[in-house]
Amino acid sequence: MAERARSQADHPSAQRIKDAALRLFSARGIEGVTVRQIVAEAGAKNNASLHYYFGSKEALVEELILDCAWLSDSERVRRLDAEEAAGGLNAVEDVLRLIIETELRPRAAGERGAAGASSGHMRFVMGLQINHRQMFMQALAGRPSSGYLRCIGHIARLLPDVPTAVLNQRLIFMDLLVGSALAAREAAFEQDPTGGKLWGAPDAVDNLVASAAALLRG
Repeated sequence: MAERARSQADHPSAQRIKDAALRLFSARGIEGVTVRQIVAEAGAKNNASLHYYFGSKEALVEELILDCAWLSDSERVRRLDAEEAAGGLNAVEDVLRLIIETELRPRAAGERGAAGASSGHMRFVMGLQINHRQMFMQALAGRPSSGYLRCIGHIARLLPDVPTAVLNQRLIFMDLLVGSALAAREAAFEQDPTGGKLWGAPDAVDNLVASAAALLRG
């Protein structure tokens, strides 16, 4: 049954529905989007197509959560493997840059967990964390996040003087800071291809990395 469900979700028509839903959810939140609007955005003719592939709007949201998490973590693992093999990640800033740049990688239309080069996945994820945290956490329950955990391990190694309980709290603050900033960046580039005064600046990402590092060091 699980294999059949995965096959259905990977069907080109199902992928178009996921791409459309992610764009709409990112812009309006999950409550502000109807099934009919998702189907229309996807260019589907049959209003029942979403239910055929996913069962319900809620199940589609869960599918998108898992797709976004999978794509981010698989990219982190790939980059971590390369950095560790080269003897890199010798500063907290190195690890934070890896975490941040993973989310900045363009996601091609049709790629699992993506909806075009400007997918809005960070706005989708942060909106759920703020407004539907229980749904978000339940969808990820028991799912491995080896790439992120490896990043946390490197940060702990590089900040040995910060007590574990303090570091754990700061890591949560850091995650919220970075996620919110990247969600705002997505919105800025959607409104203005240059990114505007803030995100269009060449040192914007550098300063986000420095801000997150300062938060961790306290």
